[in-house]
Amino acid sequence: MTEVSRANLKRAIVTRLDSIAEEHRLGHQAAYANRYKMRSHHDAPIELMFEKHPDTEPHLWVLAAQVASIPERAVVAEPYPKADLYKIPAKGGGKQYGRHSALEDMTMLGKADLIRFTLRSMADLDVVLSAVMQTQRQCRRGE
Repeated sequence: MTEVSRANLKRAIVTRLDSIAEEHRLGHQAAYANRYKMRSHHDAPIELMFEKHPDTEPHLWVLAAQVASIPERAVVAEPYPKADLYKIPAKGGGKQYGRHSALEDMTMLGKADLIRFTLRSMADLDVVLSAVMQTQRQCRRGE
């Protein structure tokens, strides 16, 4: 993918996400990532994070459980299990988060099993959005 086509794809993805989702309460980062929230067709909460920086691939991060219906290899995807968090040594001691920093404080995505999709086209985005929009609402006790 050329730099120009990647930039055009990223603009198109941001335009689409801006049209169907709300900005997350944490807001968007100016240069690196946009954070979104929305509801599925079944009123389930959804969080998404899209990497928009020109130097990165167009990565869309979502809850693994919300995209389990996507067939393997339908879209380029890499799992990021929560078990791998805070295993990388940080400068000055301790452990670092181990994912894109825009995810860490997000309520649903921050400490969950995630899938990072590398979107190659708007059709890839449609596949992911179709899956998350089918997410069922989890009932709480007493509902």
